[in-house]
Amino acid sequence: MNLTVVQRDRLLAILPKYEQKAVGRRRADPVKVLEGILFVLNTGCRWTDIDKYKYASFQTCHRYFQEWVKDGTLQKALQVLVDGCEKTGKLDLSEAFIDGSFVRAKKGAIISDAVTRETEAA
Repeated sequence: MNLTVVQRDRLLAILPKYEQKAVGRRRADPVKVLEGILFVLNTGCRWTDIDKYKYASFQTCHRYFQEWVKDGTLQKALQVLVDGCEKTGKLDLSEAFIDGSFVRAKKGAIISDAVTRETEAA
C-alpha cells in the first residue's frame, strides 16, 4: 500500500521517533514499515512475502507490528488513515467482509469434529 504525502505527514506525527545509535545499522523508515504492515493486513499474505526493497524486511515489519500493537501506535495510525478517508469521502462502509475459516462437516454431521483449541482444552 502506497501512502500519499498527506497521509505520510499525518502519520509521522504519530509514529514513535527512535534515536539513531552512534554505531550499527540505520533504523528503518517507520512509514515504510507501516506500509509493509498494511500490505500484509490488506493482502493477507505471510510476513515473509513482504518485498524488502519496497518496504522494510519482514522481520522488521513484524517486530514493529508487535511493538505497535502493544503500545497502541497501530490503532492510532489506522484511526488517522480512516479519519482522512472519511473526510475525503473515500471510505464506503456500506459493504464489508470478514475473513473466516470454513470447515465442511464430514458424513453429513451437523458440526465438524475437527480438533480446535476449545475442544482440545475440554
